[in-house]
Amino acid sequence: MNFLKKIYYEKYTKKSYSISNVDLIIDRMFSKINSGVYIDIGCNHPIKFNNTYLLHKRGWSGINIDLDKKSINEFNKLRPKDYNIQAVVSYNDSIK
Repeated sequence: MNFLKKIYYEKYTKKSYSISNVDLIIDRMFSKINSGVYIDIGCNHPIKFNNTYLLHKRGWSGINIDLDKKSINEFNKLRPKDYNIQAVVSYNDSIK
């Protein structure tokens, strides 16, 4: 019986890649739009704990911004068609 539940689960549910399933909500909100552009500030990792990966898998592209160079290098490898920027986004002009 567990085997059948697993098959059902894999067929009729989507895997979440973000924290707290936020990506599933975003994916559902834009389910009728096949392509688009996202901006992910504080993108962290291209797949793990990422809010835009489901959109990326559906053909969307976007801008990913993170201060961590290692993170942006991962985005450059796994999402080369996106614009991947190593920078900080702040309301404070003194941060550089």
